[in-house]
Amino acid sequence: MSALAGVIVVAENAVWSLLRESGVSWNVQTRIDSVAQMWEGLNNGTLSPQSKILVFSDSLQLETSRAAAEREQTAGAIVAMSRAGAAVFIAVWQSDDVEPLRTAIEGAAAQQGMSPDSVKYTLLPIERGGREVLECMRVVLTDDVVFPATYADGVDRVLTKDEPLVRAATRAMPTSAAPGRGLPNVASMPAVPTGQMPTAIAEPLFGGACAELLSAPKKVGQVTITVTSSKGGSGKSTAALLLGASIARASREGGNPLSVCVIDMDTRDGQIASLIGTYMPTALNIRVQPVWDETTIRRHVVHESSMGIDCLLAPIRPRTADTVGPDFYRTIIRSLQRMYDVVVIDTSVQYLDPLIAQVCLPEATEIIFITTLAATAVQGMARALREITSPIEDSGLGISRDKLGILVNQSVAGVGMQREQILAAGLGVPVVGVIPLATKDVLTATNLHRMSTLLDHPLIGPAYNELARTCVPNRGLVEMHWPEVGEGSLESADMSEAENIAEPIDISQVAQRRGMFRRG
Repeated sequence: MSALAGVIVVAENAVWSLLRESGVSWNVQTRIDSVAQMWEGLNNGTLSPQSKILVFSDSLQLETSRAAAEREQTAGAIVAMSRAGAAVFIAVWQSDDVEPLRTAIEGAAAQQGMSPDSVKYTLLPIERGGREVLECMRVVLTDDVVFPATYADGVDRVLTKDEPLVRAATRAMPTSAAPGRGLPNVASMPAVPTGQMPTAIAEPLFGGACAELLSAPKKVGQVTITVTSSKGGSGKSTAALLLGASIARASREGGNPLSVCVIDMDTRDGQIASLIGTYMPTALNIRVQPVWDETTIRRHVVHESSMGIDCLLAPIRPRTADTVGPDFYRTIIRSLQRMYDVVVIDTSVQYLDPLIAQVCLPEATEIIFITTLAATAVQGMARALREITSPIEDSGLGISRDKLGILVNQSVAGVGMQREQILAAGLGVPVVGVIPLATKDVLTATNLHRMSTLLDHPLIGPAYNELARTCVPNRGLVEMHWPEVGEGSLESADMSEAENIAEPIDISQVAQRRGMFRRG
């Protein structure tokens, strides 16, 4: 027997032929027509019990009298193989066929004593053609199967359910069913997590992902902004929240209101809930739903009316962080990009964590890296930017510098940190905003859950309005106007700090004003 990974295909001829002729280094075994025949083949040795990859269909035998029974047997096989650690795929011919099968999978999981959320499988978008089906599988199987740099001829064809099986001979499988004769010996199969999908091609659907929602185009002009840092206490969550609120406000005042959602992606120490004074529901409430469609997502985001934004909160308990992992959040971010004009992502400082390195940074169209004027923060920023922007082949994350901009937060004069030092530490990444220090007012707003009052702050409000217009250019965000400091516009303003704020960095000298991060 070949050492290549075995592939069992309980799906249509077109799927089997595509896998067989793709040029991928795997052992595609005899195609079979039903789950019952699969169990028979595994028990009698016709199929290799060491197979690591299984491909099922969402609608095999759909137009026959066995359709309902086959769906139930398919669901049971998916649960069993997922439990054994196999990489399980489902060929999706029509999105309408997914939900009945997903419901059957949940029932089968309960019968086998498993949580539905623990059943892992990846949906293959058959309607998008052979190449994208293979690319979806490449992402999941990257550690187990060698995919060629160039596929064999013919993989770009449109796949049809009635495609004749003429490319290779098949061996006849026994027609007698043998369900319930025990599971194949697949205990040694490694678990294969769903990985990141390059944005240029279709991604595998994960968990309860809504195919209908994800197949829709993003909102026109959609902007996704990730706010990150390398040092705690830099004000990431406050910045993410006020940036989102400033975008919503300036666009509303301009007569073209943009919908904004702020996502708290610090799954172990989320702060957005504390800032707005609302703690439920969280992303975990979406994760446990069978389908993550637009209705479900909107039901579980929090609307912060005083700021005019929606918020998706992080789970309350840090121990649930692994439950809402990278695959889930990647799916939710891409769903939100089809629901909101602007998505702002608040992260932790662990920029090498897969949740940030593989999701928050790659999915963003713009990345704001926050630093304070503390020497340790500036030094940490230099290290982080080097890791983030270095090529993947040099052990970096390979994020383009053109997506990055530096935000200097809590800026104050006379602390021994010059703008030249910040620019040097930025490694060519432009400074795109400066937020002045106003500790008393920020603490008061935070403790009283009145973050919206900071939008009217004579120092902080204008700074975030400027940042908002830089992040989202050419969308009608108006330049707001505040009374001069000292005119009594905010009685609680900390004037001792206001009088000593650092002279704002002239952004026009360090970043082209065509929009943030050198975008055209």
